[in-house]
Amino acid sequence: MSVIYHQTSLPEDFKYYKAEEETFTSSHEAFRSAFPRGFAWAVLSVYSGPPVIAYKFRHWGFFEGPFKGHAPTGEMVEFYGFGTLKVDESLREDVQIYYDPAELFGGLFKGAPIAETSHQTHHACPFSMNVI
Repeated sequence: MSVIYHQTSLPEDFKYYKAEEETFTSSHEAFRSAFPRGFAWAVLSVYSGPPVIAYKFRHWGFFEGPFKGHAPTGEMVEFYGFGTLKVDESLREDVQIYYDPAELFGGLFKGAPIAETSHQTHHACPFSMNVI
């Protein structure tokens, strides 16, 4: 008997970002490191009013710090998306966000891999580099 598998996601070796393994803190630190000047967000268009608000947004920043073992490029990384926000009289909400993650992660993994051996202790004085 043959078994046919329907593959709907990448094998583990090819997953570039594993959201299920991240916590709010670890994710926040990774992006804060990559974008030390911030990662701006702007609403570009609003297509409908309450109770269901549909909008287009842009998220961008300059990749100036390491991200998940990749060196910064200094280039602007940006992506566009679409969202809906449902509100009622009590201002309860339901948010749905749609975007292509490859637009974001393509820019972040563009930097050269940082070798484990390149992590050296930085010394304040250049003459103390050989001091243990």
